[in-house]
Amino acid sequence: MQALCKQKKGPGHMSLVDLPEPKPSRGQVQIAVQAAGICGTDIHIRHDTFPYRPPVVLGHEFSGTISAVGVGVEGLAVGDRVMSETTGVLCGTCPFCQRGETNNCMNRSVYGVHMNGGFAEYVAVRREAVHALPQNVDFVAGAMTEPLAVCVHALIERTKVSAAQVVLITGPGPIGLLAAMVAKAQGATVIVAGIARDAARLKLAAEVGADLTVAVDQEDLAQKIRPLGQRQGGVDLTVEASGAPAAVADAYQCTRKGGTIVQLGLFDGPITVDYAQIAFREFNVIGSFAHTWSSFDRALDLMARKIVNIEPLVSGIVALDQWENAFGRLERGDGVKILLKPPGSTIAL
Repeated sequence: MQALCKQKKGPGHMSLVDLPEPKPSRGQVQIAVQAAGICGTDIHIRHDTFPYRPPVVLGHEFSGTISAVGVGVEGLAVGDRVMSETTGVLCGTCPFCQRGETNNCMNRSVYGVHMNGGFAEYVAVRREAVHALPQNVDFVAGAMTEPLAVCVHALIERTKVSAAQVVLITGPGPIGLLAAMVAKAQGATVIVAGIARDAARLKLAAEVGADLTVAVDQEDLAQKIRPLGQRQGGVDLTVEASGAPAAVADAYQCTRKGGTIVQLGLFDGPITVDYAQIAFREFNVIGSFAHTWSSFDRALDLMARKIVNIEPLVSGIVALDQWENAFGRLERGDGVKILLKPPGSTIAL
């Protein structure tokens, strides 16, 4: 089968290869991949700026049809439309697993990072990672479930966004835009901040429901948001989704006393922050990483009930052998989410 593989450590070293079709072992199913989304993590792995375990087939956001079922698998059958969680290995015994906090498992491994993922014609995954797609959720939306689940975990499970809140999202990338959509779905007033280069994405943010968008290198963010947060001296909640040090400074400046800052974006290295502000202003600073089983269930439900529509965020669907063009587009900021279509997929380009 055709697969996109990171062959070894170092920048580059990615190519299409021909690999044997993975057979499902006990407790696994084989998925014929229909669509797989390119994530910022995949780009970081390409440039060797995110930890991974080569050689590995990339791709941790994917959907498809079950094409084979391993021994011991119940409740799933060949032909079922599904998507898979990213987690490929859990110990099941650590305190985190016992509490259902599987994203923090001490021995967690991830498809497309530590073990072969979905940038391929077929992938074998553990039965417990598989979620059935609701009838009205197509394969494209199915492949977008994972990043949506990240935002559900951050905004509904780690925090409780409500209709009374003003929420600032820094970074209008896929995660930032999905976070804005989740916050709007909860009834919040939403501000999305980016830079001038993000003009198209900021325009899209307004189209999917943001009440205000700000290019922070052209406008004073604190001044622009003041009318919305005037009563309390800032926003109730800031979701930092850019991984840019300057955005953290914006979060500290624009969040009200007693407000919450959720860190979703990942940085290339250590950053400097005015840490004393956490005490002076009684900030609640929360990290949010990945997702749990419930995050996926809630994400699928949001899409099934048409509360969140991911379609505007899909900038293209391209054949797997055109992966270099797709990666290049995203690195240039051309588009929001691009999905790869492996050979055998029935979705339209």
